[in-house]
Amino acid sequence: MQEIYKFGHSLAVFMSFFIILLLLLKSSGPFFKSPKRFLFFYFLIFGLFTLLHYCLFVDFHLEIVAVLFGNFDAFFYLLYPLAYFYVRGMLKENSTLKVKDLFHFIPFLIQLLDMLPYSLTSFAHKIMIAELVKLDIHELVKQQLGFFFSARFHFYLKLILSSGYIFYSSQMYLRFRPKNESSFILQYWIPGFLFLQVFLVIFLTYFFLILPSGNHFKLNYQGNTSWNYVGLGSYLVLSLSVFYFPEFLYAPYINAEREAKLKIPNYELSPDKIIEIETKLDLYLEEFKPFLKASFSLAQLSAALDIPVHHFNFYFRKTHQTNFLEQRMRWRIQHAQELIDAGKDKIITLEAIGLESGFQSRTTFFVNFKELVGESPSAYAERKNKFPT
Repeated sequence: MQEIYKFGHSLAVFMSFFIILLLLLKSSGPFFKSPKRFLFFYFLIFGLFTLLHYCLFVDFHLEIVAVLFGNFDAFFYLLYPLAYFYVRGMLKENSTLKVKDLFHFIPFLIQLLDMLPYSLTSFAHKIMIAELVKLDIHELVKQQLGFFFSARFHFYLKLILSSGYIFYSSQMYLRFRPKNESSFILQYWIPGFLFLQVFLVIFLTYFFLILPSGNHFKLNYQGNTSWNYVGLGSYLVLSLSVFYFPEFLYAPYINAEREAKLKIPNYELSPDKIIEIETKLDLYLEEFKPFLKASFSLAQLSAALDIPVHHFNFYFRKTHQTNFLEQRMRWRIQHAQELIDAGKDKIITLEAIGLESGFQSRTTFFVNFKELVGESPSAYAERKNKFPT
């Protein structure tokens, strides 16, 4: 069992840092203008916290404990404000930090300054503190590392503030969550994310306040407790959901951006001009199917039909309430549906159908298909095979 827990905890550390790379590399839209940046820093801090926990309780590494313990302790103050900013940005579609939000960083700055004398001490002194922690877990909260406050004071304050953030974030979610929204992020992932915050506070309270009062223990492997298994399992399920539901990374987070793109320009096209564009476009799409090429662009469409780009922009927004990129995605999804309806999924894979329809990867195909059709390509194909029309 110890080896299983050790592997699971190693995976948890890996997942934390892997998710931050995915958030940077695979997220759609401007990173620093979306709630995803708060989640990025959340997983970064959580990864450091998980790494410290691993090096303390699973496989003790003196040097890593010496670096992380004390030096990064203040960053735990940021964990729950970042979670709060993420939930608020997702629900209220406004992730911009206000001036009053700077007050959330005050506890972090206080401990950062308080720990400055310890951070400037020699590495040999930090090694000595780490050895004390190795001998007795109570040294985690007994050491007077700060200039003004003890580690115990900061530990209690973090628990209190964390509980407050969780309560307010949960209350905000219950108040502002969309009732008829089918988004996996809003309906399922955020509640799971908030549950993880609750469990983390309960775990820390139990492990450092309740358990030591009845059992003075040395620092050793604690993985056989049910608390550790439930906590580790909850975090791994939440992390792995990122891969099972890729809209976590690819779905647009701010609907206001999409609405701004769909805003109709001031100029107007006559009804006859709109009919002319529609006729030319339908004939061109039916004959050449240019959207099947991954590189197909609005500029190429404009050049092929000799229609100005801004006329196409007006046409898509006026007649379809969309833009070229979304309309191109719809053409590709429609083509993929036609291939599935024709039974081509029995000959080639669904991923191949997506590539043949113009998508560059399996993930973008599956995410866009589910967003537009309401079910995944595999579910659509299974339903069509079961109940052919």
